[in-house]
Amino acid sequence: MATSVLITGANRGIGKILVKVYLSRPNTTVIASVRDVGHSSATELDDFRVESGSRLIVVKIDSTSDTDPDAAVNELKSKYNIIKLDTVIANAALGTDWDTISEATPSQAVQYFDANAAGPMRLFYATLPLLSAASTPRFVVISSIFGSIEMQTQLQVPNVVYGMSKAAVNFFARKVHHEYPNLIAFPMHPGWLQTDLGNGTAAKFGAGKAPTTVEDGVTAIVKVIDNSTRDETSGKFLNDDGNTLPW
Repeated sequence: MATSVLITGANRGIGKILVKVYLSRPNTTVIASVRDVGHSSATELDDFRVESGSRLIVVKIDSTSDTDPDAAVNELKSKYNIIKLDTVIANAALGTDWDTISEATPSQAVQYFDANAAGPMRLFYATLPLLSAASTPRFVVISSIFGSIEMQTQLQVPNVVYGMSKAAVNFFARKVHHEYPNLIAFPMHPGWLQTDLGNGTAAKFGAGKAPTTVEDGVTAIVKVIDNSTRDETSGKFLNDDGNTLPW
């Protein structure tokens, strides 16, 4: 059966490898959203091997834009005849500042909330009609363990605005679960991967680089998504191994 998946932040890190993995599956339409469709990092997606019956569509979505998600969905329907989305992965996020409370500013918080919390909200609203047309729709947020309020005693990391924004999007994903019983919706921590963010965190604490390759991390992420169900997965905050994390 043909399936379709939309991935934001698809031209780098986790998003890029997600595109690669899903394109390697047969009969899969992979919609890669990027901020600049003409950038070399976006056009490089065309180099990935495409399995039989699969195809790649690249659309423009800036997570901070109020109009991009709707425009992208309209383009998918009118230009590419997309009538459903089986899986939407809200992966795009901002994560460049490492500040304590005394160093962070409210303007930073607004910037992070716009990208990391309001961004997935915009995406959800725009894609909901196409998700609702799928038989087993999934809305997955790539979040972070740094958004776990309960684990702050263990995670002594100076990332107040990033953590706040991830806690907020975790709340949103859980509310989607409760208010849309036809959906499988959950946030998940992708693991400590060798992305710009993951390696930046490692460098901040003198650890060299993150312990897990992006390829291995994405394999785990996709396994969690594939195995997700409404009864056992939806509405929970999951680790990359499929186990539940505290809110």
